[in-house]
Amino acid sequence: MNQFKLGKWICLGAIACSLSQVAMATPQFVIEKVVTLSRHGVRPQTHTEKLDKATGLKWPHFYVADGHLTGHGYAGIVQQASYQLKQWHQEGFNLRYSNRCPRSNQVFLWASSQQRIKTTAKALADGMFPGCGIVPETGHAKYDPLFELYHLKQAHPDKQVIKAQIMARMGSSEQAAKRYASAVKLIRQTVCAKDSNSCKFLDKPWKVKFKADGKPTFTGPLSVGATIGETIRLQYSDNLPIRQVAFGHGYDANAVRDLMALHAARYDLATDTPEFAAHGGSLLMRQILSALTKGTKLHRHWLGDKRLSRPLVMFVGHDTNIAEIQTMLGFNWALKDYPANDIPPGASLNFTRFHEKGTHKEFVRVRFVARSLDQWRRLTYLDHQHPLLSADFAFKGCRHTAQGELCPLKLFVKDASKMLVKDGLNLPVFHQ
Repeated sequence: MNQFKLGKWICLGAIACSLSQVAMATPQFVIEKVVTLSRHGVRPQTHTEKLDKATGLKWPHFYVADGHLTGHGYAGIVQQASYQLKQWHQEGFNLRYSNRCPRSNQVFLWASSQQRIKTTAKALADGMFPGCGIVPETGHAKYDPLFELYHLKQAHPDKQVIKAQIMARMGSSEQAAKRYASAVKLIRQTVCAKDSNSCKFLDKPWKVKFKADGKPTFTGPLSVGATIGETIRLQYSDNLPIRQVAFGHGYDANAVRDLMALHAARYDLATDTPEFAAHGGSLLMRQILSALTKGTKLHRHWLGDKRLSRPLVMFVGHDTNIAEIQTMLGFNWALKDYPANDIPPGASLNFTRFHEKGTHKEFVRVRFVARSLDQWRRLTYLDHQHPLLSADFAFKGCRHTAQGELCPLKLFVKDASKMLVKDGLNLPVFHQ
């Protein structure tokens, strides 16, 4: 067991405290590098009219335009970012500061150009480094190769392989209809107008089809049902009045989770499909591995932009991006309030590189973190008594430690490289 000693600790950036005497452990493992991949914060539905038409009801509007980050969402990300940086500092992360702000070679923050994502990235910067004026970097094009490779039509999966992988889990239309009958019934009872013209999509057969950009999609209940589940979650998370959350049916976190069943099915059947994930996520995975290995002997195999060598590297994109990386790793989680492998607003997949004192060996902790539904709704202050929900990735060779599951960096990089394909390698990355 580590021995404890008293020492002075100067709190910097997002850690709002004064010079004081605190009890600190002498760590066996110390953080050298942090690489994060985050989803944007809370937003409204992206197409209110589509929901109105499909269900025959008028869906509540948020106080921002469809698809934009809300004020509640911004505040939650600021708070969460402050909490996370504090945790990393307590584990020995040693960013270099000047006048309480990180020096210019310490942080690299890259985001998709979409409003909700750029604004989330700014909230991360403001939460971690308030008053420092850190501006996220982003491309000027509508779509970014790291986050929207399918939209650029630069992902080239085998559609027949994707369909086969989906069908192996979904089964026939009749089997899917039977499996998800209770979820469909709940949606019908909750958000459909009481007439024969509403929610006709719930009665259509379950079929797989492909968009023009190559993404798999569905006919039948998932065509709108998945969006409905996500929208209800967003309503609850943004603290809309309960009478507006699923028209009064999303009265608590358990009720909201039940209404997310079709949303979870789309994750499971489409987004978490290996062939889809590998072709959409390989370019992003290469940047993560490059950032994670810079400064180690492994880096010669993962060349990349010099900004990836900074101690803190943060990518901000979509839930799809996290799902792709998750699927490529074979990482699964089940967090309170949410369906399995769900990716809530503001969720983050964190790759933290540790150095073991004495042996000089390098390890990585891969941790998925997210707010609970009620933490989002109430903007609960995060601390050691009210932490983020989390799950650590582990495989054979990892070690269970006080810092969580630590995996040898070399083994992790080898494991993470197994599904890499070459899609997108000809595109400029971090191009402004």
